[in-house]
Amino acid sequence: MAVTNSNIRYTTVLPVKDVEELKKLAAQKVISSVNNGIREAIEMFLEKAKNDHYAQEMAEASRDKRFMERTIHAQSDFEHADSEVSGQW
Repeated sequence: MAVTNSNIRYTTVLPVKDVEELKKLAAQKVISSVNNGIREAIEMFLEKAKNDHYAQEMAEASRDKRFMERTIHAQSDFEHADSEVSGQW
């Protein structure tokens, strides 16, 4: 693996049909390049995985009575904050 700036070269194995589809999309200028298409797909996957993980953690936390009490208490502390500000900030 070669590291350049904030990028790293990494060899992976991809299905032929996926690479062919990426090449078609690049040729049609739908994506700027196969490499960029792969990079964007990874970014989208990671974002979804993090969101899914966060949702799972929040679902677990919602079953924790002490967590819910702290959360409700914190929310009540700011209940009237919007009424103290008129118009836009």
